[in-house]
Amino acid sequence: MRPDNNVAALLWDALDFARNVETAIGDTSLETYLDGGPKAWATERQIELIGDALGRLRKADPEFAMRIPNMDRIIGMRNVLVHGYLVVNDRIVWQAATKAVPELIPVLEGLLAEFGSPE
Repeated sequence: MRPDNNVAALLWDALDFARNVETAIGDTSLETYLDGGPKAWATERQIELIGDALGRLRKADPEFAMRIPNMDRIIGMRNVLVHGYLVVNDRIVWQAATKAVPELIPVLEGLLAEFGSPE
């Protein structure tokens, strides 16, 4: 259940989208990913949404947002995916999806745990 607190809700959203990246990528190889198609589209969209949620979090509580490593890079990637589709480097997106996002998940889980259970 999504929490009522705005900061917690944005963390929850970012975590949900990050987990979706893992689901979208699954056991897809780099070569398959680079061929494009639904897995790549789904992955890019979820990374966009992570960046959007964290961008809104940074506006809502800049001090709290500073606790998330690579915040500027995450939001920057979102901006490239949304506004610069002709310059998107699929290898960089792959790297984010397979390395950076899995590293982000426990950070988001830890921060969200500070708010307690939403139930």
